[in-house]
Amino acid sequence: MKWLVGKQFNVLFFLVWFIICAVIWGVSDYHPNDLFSKIVFLGMPLGVLIATTFVLCHYFLPKTIVRNRGYIFVIILVSLSLLQAVLLYCCDELLFLLGNRGIIAQIPEGTPDKFSISVASFVPVALLLNLGFGGLRFLYAHSKLSEQHSHLQRDLIESQLVGLQAQINPHFTFNILNHIHILMQTDKERASMLLLRYADVLRYQLYEGNKERIDLHVEIAFLKDYVAIECIRWDNRLTVDCFWQIVNPQGDIAPHLFFILLENSFKHVFKPSTELGKVEVRLWQEAEDIYFYTKNSRSEKNRADRHELQSGLGLINLRKRLNLIYPDRFLLEIKETETDYSALLVIYR
Repeated sequence: MKWLVGKQFNVLFFLVWFIICAVIWGVSDYHPNDLFSKIVFLGMPLGVLIATTFVLCHYFLPKTIVRNRGYIFVIILVSLSLLQAVLLYCCDELLFLLGNRGIIAQIPEGTPDKFSISVASFVPVALLLNLGFGGLRFLYAHSKLSEQHSHLQRDLIESQLVGLQAQINPHFTFNILNHIHILMQTDKERASMLLLRYADVLRYQLYEGNKERIDLHVEIAFLKDYVAIECIRWDNRLTVDCFWQIVNPQGDIAPHLFFILLENSFKHVFKPSTELGKVEVRLWQEAEDIYFYTKNSRSEKNRADRHELQSGLGLINLRKRLNLIYPDRFLLEIKETETDYSALLVIYR
């Protein structure tokens, strides 16, 4: 990651180092009354460690994260720890020199340890610090990648929903306009009534249908308008039984979820010449869960519609939308008997 991208990590990085420095300052008994000497004595090695761990976190680690090379990280970690140990030995030598020349207070130990002993004693400390700050950097990078993944996933879901919604609206609009056109040839009065109802439906599509969530009472009003349109279109050839019982009409829901099932019930209803076809529509709430049920009459003649009813484009899109919007929180059942088709959709809240 670029340095500017890690501003939040920089705050965390320097906050941790501030705490470490404060603790070391508090426990150090090196000339507590000589502020300048104590600043130089503690600031020089701590400055080396802060600078090198900063380079580790902002230069080396981002490259290993991008390349996903664990062994490179191990090599860098060990090499940097050795370098830090050498630099700390140099700081030790320089501090003794400054103390001997009287620039700072005399170092209590008198003489520095040998190079090998100093380096060997500094390496574990440097390695521990590098592991700590490296792990912190990895956690930060992982959280950022997870956040980016979540954003991309949400964008993908939104684009998929837009695509699915785009397939629903033109199909519905075409069917309604086709019904109006047919009625204009036979019954202009009913065509006019249908057109007025369609104006309400079109208003829903323009202002509500493309929203992520809408009030439940708005969706129900749209479903009622569609039922009214179908009743006008089929005149007296259908018996339509509707039941609406909503406890919380202000609750929200994704638009167009129930429409596919409602449309299918009218599209595939059996309309015999000797009796009326039947459509049943029910929408109700139990606690916060929403139930939508449709049933329509059928016969041997419309058995050919079975495949389209259970695996048509509308139901495929509906299942996709449900999986995207309400994953693991819905039930969709399509059933058939010798006399009817039925569908049940439950949205668990």
